Amino acid sequence: MSKLFDGYVLVSDMDGTLIGSDKIISSDNREAIDYFISEGGLFTIATGRMLPSVLEYRESLNLNLPILIHNGGKIYDVIKEKIISEVYIEENRKEAIKRVANDYPNLGIEIFSDEVVYVYQSCRFTERYNRHNYEIVYDVDESLWNKNWVKVLIIGEEEELNKIEEIYYSKYDSGSAYRSGKNYFDIVANGVSKGQALESLINKYKLDKNKVIAVGDNMNDLEMLKVAKYGFVVENGEDRVKEEIDLIASSCDENAIKFVINYIKNKI
Repeated sequence: MSKLFDGYVLVSDMDGTLIGSDKIISSDNREAIDYFISEGGLFTIATGRMLPSVLEYRESLNLNLPILIHNGGKIYDVIKEKIISEVYIEENRKEAIKRVANDYPNLGIEIFSDEVVYVYQSCRFTERYNRHNYEIVYDVDESLWNKNWVKVLIIGEEEELNKIEEIYYSKYDSGSAYRSGKNYFDIVANGVSKGQALESLINKYKLDKNKVIAVGDNMNDLEMLKVAKYGFVVENGEDRVKEEIDLIASSCDENAIKFVINYIKNKI
């Protein structure tokens, strides 16, 4: 007997979308996801977070597809605990990070390699790791430049990051980079995005693209929302995303995922 959401896929961003401003996944969202899966749906997340950061929410997340992390730079099967794919930043783009550090000494710069965070340049935002048990290296040496980087995160005050975002592509590096929050600017391998990773997931698991739903809030979600048949931006999302996406979900503090699932339920 067929179920209501057979063949449907729901991919959600985490921060500012699935997770509320209180850093919690609401019980309403959790129950809605459980219902979606019980009715045949497939659910996963697409996030800029690293794997240990995602796994902190594992007990609150019912996942039955591989997750897209590091803004699509890595696809990981949490059930089988294995990497599906991982794409590294090109070697010739690393030098740009040194130039950004020299020009903007107040910005934080974090380099992600093999699920370890290397803090190349500190700022007040890099202190957030003190609350977690991730593997963090503050005293970096030259060996860092020989490692495989899946992502670089430039962190700082909103106004300073606005300036960086405006000139980064012309002055430092024309490769793939996205604003993922008011204080975060992510650099990834060329061609990497949540949208590209979602396309890979669709192809690998032979998913029906006409039944793909995605939800997000910021510029790093935009391509993913366009890949999906039903792309939603949350009410609290970035205005630039709202200008390009027609479907608006409730805010992250008003159970956005429950809203989306109910919307699709009423469309079927």
